[in-house]
Amino acid sequence: MRTREFLSEVMRLAWQFVKRNGLSMSEALKVAWRNAKLKIAMRLRIVKFYFQKVDGTMREAYGTLAAKLIPTAAGSDERKKNDT
Repeated sequence: MRTREFLSEVMRLAWQFVKRNGLSMSEALKVAWRNAKLKIAMRLRIVKFYFQKVDGTMREAYGTLAAKLIPTAAGSDERKKNDT
């Protein structure tokens, strides 16, 4: 991703935090930069990160966006199907 596109994405994300979460622009930019850096790291490897749930508690998680690191699904899909 080019630098200009990357900066534009960070700014768009920051504005979303301002509009939806009521953060100040300063706080929104800090959070947007952390999210952008996390996304870059997740494209390369498995990353341990923390996020705040809707009820306010913090949760630890591991994730990746690198397709080569995601294991193939094992097992069978013999569960009863939902009709709806």
